[in-house]
Amino acid sequence: MATKGMGKRMNIFLTCMGVTLCILVIAAIAINITKAAGIHPSEDSNGLDISLTESLTIFAGNTARIKLNPADSKVQIKSYKSLDENIATVSDGVVIAQSVGTTKVITTLVSDNNKLSYTTDITVKPGKVTITPSNDTVYVGGTVKLKTMVSCGVFNSLSYESDNTAVATVKKDGIYGIVAGKSEGRANITVKVNIGGVIRKKSIEIEVEKKEGQSLPISNPVNGKNYTVKNEWKGSRVYFGVFEQDNKLENEKEPILWRVLEITDDTVLLLSEYGLICKNYNDTFSNVTWETSTLRAWLNSTFLDSAFTNIERNAISDTRVMNPGNPNYGTAGGKDTIDKVFLLSYEEAQNNAYGFQSGAGNKSKTRVMKLTKHALQEGYVNKENGNTCWWLRSPGITSQYAAYVFTVGSITDSYFVGRRNDAVRPVIRVKLSSIIFGEPIGNGAKSYPVIIAE
Repeated sequence: MATKGMGKRMNIFLTCMGVTLCILVIAAIAINITKAAGIHPSEDSNGLDISLTESLTIFAGNTARIKLNPADSKVQIKSYKSLDENIATVSDGVVIAQSVGTTKVITTLVSDNNKLSYTTDITVKPGKVTITPSNDTVYVGGTVKLKTMVSCGVFNSLSYESDNTAVATVKKDGIYGIVAGKSEGRANITVKVNIGGVIRKKSIEIEVEKKEGQSLPISNPVNGKNYTVKNEWKGSRVYFGVFEQDNKLENEKEPILWRVLEITDDTVLLLSEYGLICKNYNDTFSNVTWETSTLRAWLNSTFLDSAFTNIERNAISDTRVMNPGNPNYGTAGGKDTIDKVFLLSYEEAQNNAYGFQSGAGNKSKTRVMKLTKHALQEGYVNKENGNTCWWLRSPGITSQYAAYVFTVGSITDSYFVGRRNDAVRPVIRVKLSSIIFGEPIGNGAKSYPVIIAE
């Protein structure tokens, strides 16, 4: 009988041991599942069901959020703290990757006056550097553009350097390196990128070849020597830069259309096809020259900056602008100037080589001009012919007046500099060595090539 009773107790004991082992196995499985999910279980045993991001891998310059999933609304975040802010900082749960390396972020929670601490491992990696093109050929006197990008991250600094400046030089423009060919040969351009404190270097081989000749899709205008007042201006046109023209401010600026007035060995002289804006020659009715006018200051600052990119501005030549006196009244023209943007002079608006009919008094169609819709907001249009008047840079009958083209194409000396509704028709000279010609774009029934600055 005693032996039989001891057998029963042994069976009960073994059964209890089996149940205990099962519970331990289930608990172990639960813990492993939690770890595999990349989250921390609660470090407190107050019955809270909380999970928090266990580790984050971020590329330098990027951000990632520490995710907290509390089932208990009483849980509040008290603070975040990065153990190494040189590697990563943290703000409101957002980790900001600063430099390549590893650190930890401590998150402190509060529940029923109990503090709970969690650790998130942070790894910051550098992104991958790509440079296009990987090699290139440029002509002597020409340029080529290198573009440096960092995938999945950003760079702290970027530099370009040529190992043979006699063959090719390089200048940084934003993320681009503008390589200029100087003489025949080869040069290596070293691109150095700092990504989160890690330096990446790449070398691009540039071959510079002698330029045998350039075929241009443009030509000088038809000479206006034999024109009558009925002849219209005939010549090439191109697009270059952008400016508001359709007066729809919600869309992008429109490409500027230019007349090609002159092609030299080095440059192309361009005149805006339309009046782009209406402004005073000078803000006050006072004695003024082209050098001291507010219109010159506006063209070479506000207009230049808004119409062209950095690369395009570099492609525009600094032109020595001659400012002779008025041929009819002897009014002084002031000092010569160095400008990127200017206006035509009294004489230039009659230059046959530029495609204009000579004779200031002629009502020539070669000089008539229309306004853009945007410029029309402050401008004047002749109801009979749809044209407008536009400024020249030359002085008028006195220093309080400036030369001026009527809506019929004749030129006058007698409009005072404070007149408001007169159109501005910019002139620029573009360096051939700094541009290429892109595919033509349409303008109604016609299309014109695009100038691309390199």
